[in-house]
Amino acid sequence: MTTSLGLSAGSGMIHCVLLTTDEAGRTHTINRVIDVDPTDGLTRAGRVNSGIDLMLGQARDNDTNVGAIGVAYRTDEQAREIASRGTGAKRQIHLVAETEAVTHHLISTGEINRFGSVVVVDLGDTGMSLYTVDPATRRIGHHQRSTAVSGNTLDALLTSELTSTGRVRGRRKSSVMSACRTAKEELSVNESTSIMIGNPALPVPVTRTALERLLRPMATAAADEVAAYVATPRAARPEAVVLVGGLAHIPLLRDLVIERSGLEPILPQAPESVAARGAATLAAAGTRTSTLAFIGGRRSRDWLSAAPLAVFGALLAGALMTVYAVGSSLAGNPSTPSTPSSVTVEAEATTTSPPPPSTGESRVPPAVTSPQQQVSVTAALPPATVGDNSGIGAGSGNQDPGWATTELPAPSGPTEQPSTSTLSTSLWPFPIPSITWPPPLGQLPSSAPGATATTTPPASSSPLPTPPPAESAPAAPLAPQQDSVPTTQPAS
Repeated sequence: MTTSLGLSAGSGMIHCVLLTTDEAGRTHTINRVIDVDPTDGLTRAGRVNSGIDLMLGQARDNDTNVGAIGVAYRTDEQAREIASRGTGAKRQIHLVAETEAVTHHLISTGEINRFGSVVVVDLGDTGMSLYTVDPATRRIGHHQRSTAVSGNTLDALLTSELTSTGRVRGRRKSSVMSACRTAKEELSVNESTSIMIGNPALPVPVTRTALERLLRPMATAAADEVAAYVATPRAARPEAVVLVGGLAHIPLLRDLVIERSGLEPILPQAPESVAARGAATLAAAGTRTSTLAFIGGRRSRDWLSAAPLAVFGALLAGALMTVYAVGSSLAGNPSTPSTPSSVTVEAEATTTSPPPPSTGESRVPPAVTSPQQQVSVTAALPPATVGDNSGIGAGSGNQDPGWATTELPAPSGPTEQPSTSTLSTSLWPFPIPSITWPPPLGQLPSSAPGATATTTPPASSSPLPTPPPAESAPAAPLAPQQDSVPTTQPAS
């Protein structure tokens, strides 16, 4: 026993058939119809995949496994839309032309095998299709499409009829049209029916007489076109007319087409699902008339789903972090790491008290007795080698340590109060060179033994004024630029 699934995906409703064939060749079918709502937001592939899900669930309920899936299409554009993946699970399907599916079903059931040629009249939701079939050769020819009659047009006429009477006032037009479509199918076998819209206690009655009154102009036009098609000269004149499609259930349309064509009628069982059953049979057989394709595999998303919101949040967080980092760098935020070449200089002015009065002993005067400056230089660069021309540590040949504190001579000029200044971190990619201020007058000061090496402040720092020299002790002369301490001559 094998089970296959067939679907007919035209421009109207989607017909689904679960076809099971036993060892004796007997078939059992389960039919379902999906009403297509153009406002559902789904593509053709998404609707077909929804029909597949519905029928696979029905197969699980019956403890059967579906082997192959066939989908019948009418135009090449519909085939491309169905095979465009779409939403839902990804599945492999067999794409079959609608004319091939109908022909295969009619020949496999033996309904047209005794005729040399037949004309197939497919009465669907969007129009009427006419084509001839040669059962012996399976040749399909003389295809013709007409919009003289269609199921959607009849549904719209019936909806307008009920709406104009005020019996379905205040209801959505799509809901009323769906109810009218169901009533049309019921009136094909019953003389009257009722539409349940909103309140079940107030049904709206509809009769077959009202339906035939709306259908008669279209049915007459369709019957005339079939008669003209049959009368067209061709190599093999059709011997029978086969009526398929949903509108073939309506007695008025069926009788007019058979009467005007003058051919023997063939009315297959369940004419609305003939294409779906043929697609299921071809998919199970795996013939060359079907084409393998894939449907589904694409996720359904919108702008308010979780994934787009997460991506937008990540981008917004990254932009805010970038703005904060750039703002911190421009504002000199201490939290921003500095470059290795930046230099931090802290200048602090301190005032030293004058030395005690001299006791007559011969002493070497200090190199500087005026107020001193202590400058703390913090450098991330390696310590520079001091040469002989700097006047600092001449002749020693050593290097200053990487972290050093040096004393600088105070600039001349009056001052009232020592000041303290701090230079912020440099934003330049290279260190700022030091410039002596004020410039030396003729020669550079030397360091006395035991004195700390001196250097000049950066050019960007303002000169620090010093208080006037004390009257009790004259300023000591500058020591000559020598490496050794001068000695005094003994008295004669």
